[in-house]
Amino acid sequence: MARLTLRYLLLVIMLCPLLPAAADEVAPASLTVVYTYAKDSFGEILQAFAQKKGIRLAVEFKEQNDLKSGIMGMMEVGSAPDAIIMPADHTGLHSFIKYSEINPKDFPASIPQRIWSSSVSDGRYFGVPLIQGNHLMLFYNKKWIVEPAADWEDMFKQQAELNAKGVATIAWSFDEIYWFLPFLGAYGGWPLNNGVVELDSPAMAAALDFYKSLRVRELPYPSCSYQCSVDLFKAGKVAYTINGDWVGKEFQDALGDNLGVSAIPMAEGKKMVPTFASHVLAFPNQGLSGDKRALLLQLAHYLQSTAIQQQLWEKMGAIPVEDTAFNYVQGHAQGYLKKTIELMAGTKPLPSDKEMSFIWDAIDKGFVRHREGVLDAPAAAKYMQQLAERHIRNAAP
Repeated sequence: MARLTLRYLLLVIMLCPLLPAAADEVAPASLTVVYTYAKDSFGEILQAFAQKKGIRLAVEFKEQNDLKSGIMGMMEVGSAPDAIIMPADHTGLHSFIKYSEINPKDFPASIPQRIWSSSVSDGRYFGVPLIQGNHLMLFYNKKWIVEPAADWEDMFKQQAELNAKGVATIAWSFDEIYWFLPFLGAYGGWPLNNGVVELDSPAMAAALDFYKSLRVRELPYPSCSYQCSVDLFKAGKVAYTINGDWVGKEFQDALGDNLGVSAIPMAEGKKMVPTFASHVLAFPNQGLSGDKRALLLQLAHYLQSTAIQQQLWEKMGAIPVEDTAFNYVQGHAQGYLKKTIELMAGTKPLPSDKEMSFIWDAIDKGFVRHREGVLDAPAAAKYMQQLAERHIRNAAP
């Protein structure tokens, strides 16, 4: 009898590894999220969601310049994230990244239609709005500047005095096309109107020539990248920079009460037209149709909630999209934050249609040829138009 009992126990021990795990030992749900806004602060908010829901969360921060190529690479190897937090114009890649189409009715937060419209690409929604604004402004250091330049000629007049103090005048991401678009808007141009590419225009030629004249006259800090311009401004080595609301908190931390904000100077009496956009939450590979749909909706509802929208503002100066949070911010904003909101009034929505992916590339290539003197402005504008149209035709099914 004892032998039978011993054999029975041994059999049970041998079989134990083959038995299914108890319900309370099931691995927790998991999500992977790539994001491009405020690396540390947004990362903390995402991790707080994971803790609240008891899930495993893997997050990866990517610079905006690397996002498109990075996500395309992930798609090719089958490792796309469950969700991406990104500028809304990236939804133009919906046919390649296979973003889930969004039904606004699935999201109960009170978000104005104007903001929802910023996530429309080719007539459909592909992103859930989280942050609005993302517009370019003129930041200045009050240690060096009493009255910010209203137009570029004013800034040229300030240049000699600043140089005498050992301070450069201005640095910005001069060769990035997003920084060029406000100048195109000032001359009455826009890259895409009602689905029609409009690059070959007198407005484009005039904007190219004026923009290049700033470099020829040695105003912007030479050969300065995005990070270069941020570092120089924070260190007080340049009096001005052009950047977006997303970096305002970083500048305030560095300069404190010396931080000032104004509109980008006018060009020949013409007001700049910065682009307005939203950052959205999007779901690659038709993620909302998969088994993580409920969890992804919970993430979206969490990020659009009034409490988290206010946190986004308090932690990083991000302008909320949810009505209650926005009204709170509008009533309590002070200093540079108040001016940031005011400057949104002069912005224009950035198109998110799929054509924009080809338009960015075409403008960039024509811009470089004009900058290097290979093409004059009208020829560069014509080249942009032809290149964009050819790429769009080739990409058509």
